[in-house]
Amino acid sequence: MIKLFFKIFSLIIFLLNTSYLHAFEEVGKGTISITAISSFEEKKELIIFEAKQIACKDALKKYVSTFTIDKKKNYDKIKSNIEKNYLNYMVCDKIIDENLDTSTSKYTILVKANIDEAKINQALIESSAIANTSSDEASDIVLLMFSAKTKSIKQKDDKVTKVDQTKKSVDVEQTEATSESETLVSSETTETNVTTTGGNTVASSETITYEISDIYNESIEAGMVEILNTAGFELIDGGDLDLEEQIETLKADYGEKGKLSKAVQKSIKKNIASEEISFYIQGIFKIGSQEIDAATGLKVVNVSVVSAKMMHKKEGKKFWKTVASVAGNQRKGKGTTYDEAINNAIRLCAQSVAKQMVQKVNAKGIK
Repeated sequence: MIKLFFKIFSLIIFLLNTSYLHAFEEVGKGTISITAISSFEEKKELIIFEAKQIACKDALKKYVSTFTIDKKKNYDKIKSNIEKNYLNYMVCDKIIDENLDTSTSKYTILVKANIDEAKINQALIESSAIANTSSDEASDIVLLMFSAKTKSIKQKDDKVTKVDQTKKSVDVEQTEATSESETLVSSETTETNVTTTGGNTVASSETITYEISDIYNESIEAGMVEILNTAGFELIDGGDLDLEEQIETLKADYGEKGKLSKAVQKSIKKNIASEEISFYIQGIFKIGSQEIDAATGLKVVNVSVVSAKMMHKKEGKKFWKTVASVAGNQRKGKGTTYDEAINNAIRLCAQSVAKQMVQKVNAKGIK
């Protein structure tokens, strides 16, 4: 019986702790004037209640100040509703300090707030234009994201230009002597050679080729699909589209040149548009250095997104537009094997890319 009680108690503690996994902890400050109040003790509960309200909203304000520009734009659309119902989005009942200043007739309180980031993010998503479209409207999206490993690095010889310049000068010195019967002339020749050596060296850039693969696509989708689905997108399997030839060309292009040709991009856009799909994401995740974590002995791999773009074509319009662009995001993944570490790093990096893209699209009110 004791063991059963202990298990139940442990489960309750676990559930309580997991509810704060996505909590943002912040301290808020609230100050109110008590000039018009005759006795602090008589109105103490009301004063603390009002000061705590101010402090909790101050904590929320500090949390919002950490948002990116795009996320802040989205938040402004629902700001009044969240502030009105702020207790639905945070636990704010722990007083950590309070002070009654009789000289200024002000009461100040400090509270610790645990803000539920998951709930606020959900509210942001639900307010987006795409999330509020009906299921029969175009919000399908295709992922054309791949991973890249460095295949080879070639360093060309530096271009060296040498210049040798030689100057030659001859000096002739004559001496004339005259006697009674004849004039004698003697000469001495001095030859001088001056050589100047110079030039310049132009350093050649590296030529890097990549191995482009889709073997980690499941990890890319795992990182992005939930965020995209929650935001109102429906993921379409690229394998259902007639894109095999373009995808192979895409891989070859990026692998050899590090970029996509305009012809390939044009062909991809044409095929996706023919299926009446109005969104797609293309990009490359670069698999970087491999190392060992000194503390755990686990394999560690760094993955960065070289570039990722969300493209959108409005119904009835001819051209595609870039509505969100993300680059430079980096994440490290750990695992018992390098392959596991790569998968974890790609999934985390894909999550960060998807979140940023959704924020950018929502900020623009695109649907």
